[in-house]
Amino acid sequence: DDDPDMVRLLTRVIERSMGSKLRVEACTDPEQARQRIDDGGIDILLTDLEMPSIDGLTLLRYAKKRSAFTQVLFITGHSSHEALLEALEQGSTDYLLKPVDQQKLVDLIEQAFHRQQRWREALGATWQQRQQAHA
Repeated sequence: DDDPDMVRLLTRVIERSMGSKLRVEACTDPEQARQRIDDGGIDILLTDLEMPSIDGLTLLRYAKKRSAFTQVLFITGHSSHEALLEALEQGSTDYLLKPVDQQKLVDLIEQAFHRQQRWREALGATWQQRQQAHA
């Protein structure tokens, strides 16, 4: 999100609820977020759909190119029906409308976290089976 107050609030909510399970990094500049995606290691991306310079759909596409397993959650205050549909078609995990319901946010982050874990486990099991078949 490009609103520093919103970013602080969301960061506190997520850290309070899930701080022991994941590390939270916050950006208010979409270009900085894109650079962070470039650096790798983003499992869950929570972004506003509409921001100046780089919109959330661009960040979604960018994150998915880097890792198809990245879970992308959108928050939005006034996006169009078409933008939300495009987000889902591009691989968005889910979205929340502003004002953000904190419990729903935590629930969606937890779901994305567990989905990410299942993908990792499935990928690891598949890799092990392939290694055993070639041994």
